[in-house]
Amino acid sequence: MADESGMPERDAAAQKKYDAAMKKMDSGDFKAALTAFKKYTDEYPNDAEGWYLRAECANYAGGMFGARIKDEDIIAAYTKAMELDDTRVDFYQAYGLFCISIGKYEEAEKAYNEAAEIDESMSASLYSEFAIEYYNHVLAEYGEILDEPKNRVKYAKKALSYMLKALEMDESEAKDLLNLGLSE
Repeated sequence: MADESGMPERDAAAQKKYDAAMKKMDSGDFKAALTAFKKYTDEYPNDAEGWYLRAECANYAGGMFGARIKDEDIIAAYTKAMELDDTRVDFYQAYGLFCISIGKYEEAEKAYNEAAEIDESMSASLYSEFAIEYYNHVLAEYGEILDEPKNRVKYAKKALSYMLKALEMDESEAKDLLNLGLSE
């Protein structure tokens, strides 16, 4: 259940523990915040926000601070958050971005599409974010292999298809616009 601000209702004891974990996260101590959110979600396993923040802390602690955290553990925390509250675009978006960062592109694509279905008003920004993050990660991951244009066609086509979705434009319209020239 959520209050009028959209935040989950917690009893005083749960809110105190949640706030303590948030304080660690807000200070940038993601390892300590991860520990606190693990304890929190163990005690309050039905709090979607707690699972989401557990995943986020694990992602930051592992990525920025080198903590040894298994990708599967992060995936499990994001998945639990989405199972508990399948209406939160930010849960799906963050999960999709994490999946891109570990090369799980199909899973990322699925997450971004689900996020766009949840809130169609955000679909353009979600599709364009997926296109850019996906393409940049692929180029960084495969480096010199993709310096040759024919080797990046598959990836560029997928990214471009999502940019066109973001613009609500089909291929033929895009081709027509490009044939008119970009200088007009």
